[in-house]
Amino acid sequence: MILEELTQQFWQASEKNRACRITMEGEPLPRTIYPYGIARTSKNQIVLVCWQALGFTKAGAKEGYRNLLLDKIIDVEILSTHFQKRSDFNALDGQYKEWVYHI
Repeated sequence: MILEELTQQFWQASEKNRACRITMEGEPLPRTIYPYGIARTSKNQIVLVCWQALGFTKAGAKEGYRNLLLDKIIDVEILSTHFQKRSDFNALDGQYKEWVYHI
């Protein structure tokens, strides 16, 4: 998928507080995430900043915030499920150098 298309889809989902099901390159199962924004990190990587509710993750990892490399996302489906923005989300966190957008 083209990064501009991905960005547009995540922005639309974020605007409506809609969950997404995403497939990452090389992963056998999809993830269900709540898109919070797209940012450039202090390591100069473009990431989807999200809360992961379900799906593929490291062994033993629970739901939580994830910074997923945008160029490793191969499919996005916007779901009908709505989410509430968490009160502990911090867009000013030092790991985020520059935002494309955030909620």
